[in-house]
Amino acid sequence: MQLSSRQLEAFVTVARTLNFTRAAERLNLTQSALSQRIRKLEEDLGATLLIRAPGGVRLTETGNRILRFCEARETLEAEILSDLATTRTGELAGSIRVAGHLSVMRTVDLPALAPMLRDNPKVNCELIVAELKTLPTILKRGEADIVILDNELPGSSLERHYLGDEAYVAIESTTHKTRTDVWLDINPDDQVTNRFFMHHGQATEFRRSFMADVYGIIDGVALGVGRAVVPRHLLQGRQDVRPVEGFRPFVTGVWLHHFTQPYYSRLQQATLACLKRDFPAILSGN
Repeated sequence: MQLSSRQLEAFVTVARTLNFTRAAERLNLTQSALSQRIRKLEEDLGATLLIRAPGGVRLTETGNRILRFCEARETLEAEILSDLATTRTGELAGSIRVAGHLSVMRTVDLPALAPMLRDNPKVNCELIVAELKTLPTILKRGEADIVILDNELPGSSLERHYLGDEAYVAIESTTHKTRTDVWLDINPDDQVTNRFFMHHGQATEFRRSFMADVYGIIDGVALGVGRAVVPRHLLQGRQDVRPVEGFRPFVTGVWLHHFTQPYYSRLQQATLACLKRDFPAILSGN
């Protein structure tokens, strides 16, 4: 059986927009024609790919697998075309997408990849910053080629590589009187402070205030707005904050994830090599 490219295009457009009306407009099709293509693809595969629910369209597990297949095929096609154009020069070309949480993307991931990107100007690298809870979904839906997390995801189809440890420490201002009962987090869903106190075996009552991102949190601590728990590697060179006495670091691993593939492009191999080689040293501050 050979999958229809028109049917796959229809499916991918719906899967990316999660909206039949917008997908039909992008493809210049009627919704009826679009639905027919999706239905024929599902009949050929013998599986349901999309579910129309009151809250919108969602993908089934098989739908996510087909979306990842389509994403991989698009990436591979672009990579092969770029490889053919650059093989003689030895340059890398194509697109790579790396997703992770903010505390590692700006200070660790970008420095690890920067030399490769400088040496290969035809590479398009997209760095995606997302909350930890959304990163597994980003990987599952094929919205990133590589995802970096603070835990090891299960799954036989995943490749995992341990990159090092991220140590979280409690900090306070060195120059301002601090509101010691207030602890700063990114948003109400942020569980870093709770996990830190659980690590210390303390059921501590505290007030919370929110600073939008980890760098805003550190600035808020420096200004005496409250205390916070942040990755230690983000504090290099800062003299306006210090560790809070009586708390030991909370250490969590950092893991790289990507789906197992029968073929890895030169760009994918080079990106993985850079992250595995340079990420640990930058993360530890060496």
